Amino acid sequence: MEATVKSFGRSFKVNMKTQILPGRGFISDNDNHQFGTSGHEEFLLSAHQEGTLIDYTYQVTIHKKWLRLMAAPLIRWYSMKYWEKAVIDRLKEIVKRN
Repeated sequence: MEATVKSFGRSFKVNMKTQILPGRGFISDNDNHQFGTSGHEEFLLSAHQEGTLIDYTYQVTIHKKWLRLMAAPLIRWYSMKYWEKAVIDRLKEIVKRN
C-alpha cells in the first residue's frame, strides 16, 4: 500500500508491504524513496503469565550517506523521545487504569 505519513512537520509518501498476522500483530517493510530510507517493522503480541507481551522493533536503513550524518542524532534522540511520549506513555496510562 502507499501511505502518507508526517514526520518532522512534513508529509511524504511511503510504500508499505505489510503482512497482518491475525492475533499476533504485523510485519511491514517500508520504503521512502524521497528521503532514501527503508525500514523493517515488527509489532508482535504473545501471551504472558501477567497479560500480553508486546515486542516492537523498527530497523531503519538510511541509503543516502549525507543524510546519515544528520539523521542519526534526530532518530536516536528526537524520534525515540516522541515515540516514548506518543506510544509508550499512553500504553502505561492504559495499564494503570486497568
